[in-house]
Amino acid sequence: MNIIRYIIMLAAFAILSRGVQAQDKAVTGSIYDSQTKQALAGVSIKNSKDQLLAESDQYGHFSFQHSGADQIIRFVLVGFKTQELNYTAKEGTLNIQLDADESNLNEVRVTGFAGNRSKKETAGAIALITSKDINRGSGMSFQQALNSVPGVRMDQSTLSEARISIRGNGVRSSFGLRNIKVYLNDIPVTEADGTTRIEALDVNSIGRAEVIKGPASSIYGAGTGGVINFQLQRSPYGEQSFEASALAGSYGLHKLAATFRSGGDQINSYVSYGWQEYDGYRQHSNDMRRFLSGNFQLFPSNKRIITLLLNRTTQYSQIPGSLTASQVAADPEQANASNLDKQAGRYQTWTRVGLGQLYKFNDRFSNSTSVFTYSYDLNHPLPYAYLRNFYQSYGGRTSFTYDAGFDVLPTRFIVGTEFNQGLTKGTQYVNNQGKEGALTANIDYRNTQYSLFYQSETKLGSRTLLTLGLSYNSLKYDVSNYLLPAQSGIKDFNPQATPRIALSHNFSEALSLHASVSSGFSPPSSSEVKNVDGSINPNLQAEKALNYEINAKGNLFHSRFSYDLALFKMDMKGELIAQSVQQGITIYNNAGKTSHNGAELALSWQALKPEDKNIIASLRPFVALTYSDFKFRDYQTLNAANQVTASYNGNKLTGVAPWVLSAGLDLETQFGLYVNLNYYYNDKMPLNDRNTDYNPSYGVAGAKLGYKKQLNKSFEMNIYGGVDNILNESYSSILSLNAVGVSGGQPAYFNPSPKRNGYAGLSLKYFL
Repeated sequence: MNIIRYIIMLAAFAILSRGVQAQDKAVTGSIYDSQTKQALAGVSIKNSKDQLLAESDQYGHFSFQHSGADQIIRFVLVGFKTQELNYTAKEGTLNIQLDADESNLNEVRVTGFAGNRSKKETAGAIALITSKDINRGSGMSFQQALNSVPGVRMDQSTLSEARISIRGNGVRSSFGLRNIKVYLNDIPVTEADGTTRIEALDVNSIGRAEVIKGPASSIYGAGTGGVINFQLQRSPYGEQSFEASALAGSYGLHKLAATFRSGGDQINSYVSYGWQEYDGYRQHSNDMRRFLSGNFQLFPSNKRIITLLLNRTTQYSQIPGSLTASQVAADPEQANASNLDKQAGRYQTWTRVGLGQLYKFNDRFSNSTSVFTYSYDLNHPLPYAYLRNFYQSYGGRTSFTYDAGFDVLPTRFIVGTEFNQGLTKGTQYVNNQGKEGALTANIDYRNTQYSLFYQSETKLGSRTLLTLGLSYNSLKYDVSNYLLPAQSGIKDFNPQATPRIALSHNFSEALSLHASVSSGFSPPSSSEVKNVDGSINPNLQAEKALNYEINAKGNLFHSRFSYDLALFKMDMKGELIAQSVQQGITIYNNAGKTSHNGAELALSWQALKPEDKNIIASLRPFVALTYSDFKFRDYQTLNAANQVTASYNGNKLTGVAPWVLSAGLDLETQFGLYVNLNYYYNDKMPLNDRNTDYNPSYGVAGAKLGYKKQLNKSFEMNIYGGVDNILNESYSSILSLNAVGVSGGQPAYFNPSPKRNGYAGLSLKYFL
């Protein structure tokens, strides 16, 4: 008996010893936002019994004692999806990554204006688009997601051309994007001269996008419209998977894609390849794309995060061109005769590489630095010429953040710089029915842009924050014309200083108020600085804007109802006015002032409580409403002798609708069925500066039905189908504003959008 008692005592002691050793085992790590890499403070760390083990500090760090008897650890933070971890499979320091919860976007952290605060706490009009928003439709375009943001409009009738405007800025662009800065993983997509094309971005590889509406020059440089910062997807924490997907639809739509994901504590990898083809709704509108994207995030230590971006895209697009009203009525599917004869198209390959590092010297001092190179080759037949361009750029962005640790008026300081230099080697030929003819131009553009910026955030109280910002910006164009050397030269714009001041106060969960005054500027692009003879216009300067804004944001009914209201007044001067002097030749002058006054409202309601465990897991209706009162205040056209030929003072701003409405409904069930409904209404709007021609109002509705289910531990399936333009509306999304009729004929304003069309897709994910 003594031997048995002794054995039992030894066994009990061994068990207790193992328990003590497990309890004595310290677990340490850091917690980040999976998309922005920003540290997350206030994350509750709980065990399977919902007992609090620890809470992450203001720098995202945590530490607690782990019990081997409790293997499940939960990480909980409002605005983010709860992350569960089986600790038995983990070793070393943890780098937990939380995904944003789309059901409560007001609480999601945003990086706009270099902050790391919730959307509700951030002064200014900032909208957040998630991958869920992007995939509410077919996933072929950003149009539906961006048009769900009040104040933002993306026009796109074919895949070959897109135009984005924010609060009316950029709507007058003749091609691509103007007046808006675009970033991908904090690396500029916008070229050094201010032009942007987003065709190189794979829609399905984007994890989220932040949209800053209004001037953000104090920290992002030129751009009166605002900023769009796209982030490539990052792999969910703890997941290793391979996914294959296929999509087919009307008008010859086909798409195949493959994606590899691996989300761990030391490295997060996301690699995708996509292939798509689309015959198009109209004649001569075929589009083919190839996408290769790689996004890698490394955690070599708890002080350093390294990111690597690789992106290569090929585009072969035919351009059908604009039609007159009579041509649309006769046959909306036809192509413009000149575009068809000249075989107009865009054939381009982009390559982008970026390397970044976030380094914490200590808990108060950190640096974020990224360097990049970006190139493309362009083969571009147009109705009036045949263009061949090669573009190569390089640059970087760095910012230092310092928390001074003041006991009184705690302040965080940010200083940084951004540099971007691009070289365009361009040749132009006569277009002989889609083939190169005689050489007509051989011009190199070396464009250099840089900005220095400063920002401070001071807590005036526990709920009040004062933000001060200032940037200094410079831009220079160096033009070398090899056929006409006399037209070579340098255009060095006057440096611009752009300040911003913002004050925010958080009254409660139901209400936070923000007021801001900000300035911005947008210089003309390298193609806009030329006179009629091709020489540089030395008098042309940047557009300038001054924006006054009040925002109210909050959550009601236990955070199930969220709202975001913005009232703004923006005055612009020195606006660039385009004047067509002959076919294919347009010159620009600083000859206008405009007023942009408006209101924007976004509402979202989680109709069901998650804890109710209904068959319907989620039901979310949402509405985005925009009112725009935009007018010309001082706008006159001039002839060659600088004499006034027409005055449009008091006219409505061309291409801007007074009212725009976007609404939708998302429904998800417990067993995997989901439904997405959407509706977009665009009010009647002027097509020319004279306000004599208008585009009629239109409304477009769409629906998507899908079933997503994890079949077993190894496979997850998502099958879906949808219909766009259910009401079979006849409309044009993208319009050629201020078009001029040939020989007194009708102007070709319209690019008809597809009638009712459908699509269906299937994806299968295998967990490794």
